[in-house]
Amino acid sequence: MRALVRLQAGLLLLAGTACLGESDVPLDAFPDRTGSLDLSRPLAIGDGYLAGVQDGALFESGQEVSIPALLAGLAGTKDFVQPLVADPGFGIQGEQGGRLALVQFAPPVIERQPRGGPPLQPDLPRPYNNLGVPGALAFEALATRSSATSTTGNTFYDLVLRNRGTFAEEAAVLDPTFILLWLGTTDVLGYAAGGGDPALAPGLPTSPATFEAVLGPLLDQLVQLTDDVAVFNVPDVTLFPFLHAVPPIVIDPLTGEPKTITIFEQVIDPVTGDTLVVQRQVPVPLIGPDGPLGPGDLVTMEAGPLTEEGIGVPIEQDGLGLPLPDRVVLDVGEQFVARDAVVGYNLALERLTAARGLALVDAHALVQDLTRTEGILSDGVRLGDEWLTGQAFGLDGASFTAKGYGLLTNRLVDALNGRTGSRLPHVRTASLPGVPLLEPAEP
Repeated sequence: MRALVRLQAGLLLLAGTACLGESDVPLDAFPDRTGSLDLSRPLAIGDGYLAGVQDGALFESGQEVSIPALLAGLAGTKDFVQPLVADPGFGIQGEQGGRLALVQFAPPVIERQPRGGPPLQPDLPRPYNNLGVPGALAFEALATRSSATSTTGNTFYDLVLRNRGTFAEEAAVLDPTFILLWLGTTDVLGYAAGGGDPALAPGLPTSPATFEAVLGPLLDQLVQLTDDVAVFNVPDVTLFPFLHAVPPIVIDPLTGEPKTITIFEQVIDPVTGDTLVVQRQVPVPLIGPDGPLGPGDLVTMEAGPLTEEGIGVPIEQDGLGLPLPDRVVLDVGEQFVARDAVVGYNLALERLTAARGLALVDAHALVQDLTRTEGILSDGVRLGDEWLTGQAFGLDGASFTAKGYGLLTNRLVDALNGRTGSRLPHVRTASLPGVPLLEPAEP
């Protein structure tokens, strides 16, 4: 996969030395840091965002900085076991191969490494502490225990659940003292990543009514095991970099600047009331399935190599004049569908967690904070939503980096400290890896 973006040289300073923030606190400063919170047997249930997916794959060095693993480290949990996969791991979403790697950074060139593995502890005689399943969909959560019972044939269930039971059944075997739950993001991400094409994402996004009908009974089963359950809500995936790394306009391959055309339009003079004809320069939109893309339409990162071949570029702009396929275009209407699903999921989660007195962690607000101009200042370093340079999202533009998972873990820590009286410190995001900018990754 190749994607061209303009890199601002000043942003490379993000890779420099970071100042230490308030999270730079030794663990021994908190001798009773868990308070009434018992993290001796933690359990995570969810999709790839709890599994620790990075750069389009599940792999050991990424799993070791997953949210549940970071939390276990803060609490000093000694027996926290995950279904680790040797680097470069297993690609997700049907991709052949392992994790993505940055092999050239100016201009950026991204390639997928060969498939890694094997699983490092497949015969653990008890459930893993991290039951995050890449690609898991919320509507599968009550009944799925293997690829054979997954509606999508998701083989990651075989790696994580190992046909030993459903999420709730394996949770009961582990008898957890704390449960972390995060489902729903994949249900809308799959829709957006496929450009809203129903052939690529049948049945997605899951309806909010179905989401609530599944999450409610699942939470009821989990709270019978422990009162300490925390739930992440669902971020707006239309803000993720995979929909913003490639602009929906024609870019001059030589200058990196948008190509423009002159348009004439009529305006009313506010003083005289006369009708005037003015001209202005506007960027040339790419060609989508239904003609030139409209204002607000977005394209996925898959559009990058297509536009380099001239697909989606008008003939007048030295392109082929062929439209981009629907799978790489998320138009304004499709974005509304995705955002409406997210709103519905989060309203349902507010009701479900409030009724059961559970902690709700606002991942949605964190992603919105990353999109602000100032981003999030963490340990003296700005983290933002920009692809590559923002450092919070990985090379696929859809998963988080270790730094991004650190931010999410800190939001979880704040929620737990506020509810349980625990004194867990923040993760030091400055010490966690982001996207390598000054050196290309190993091929």
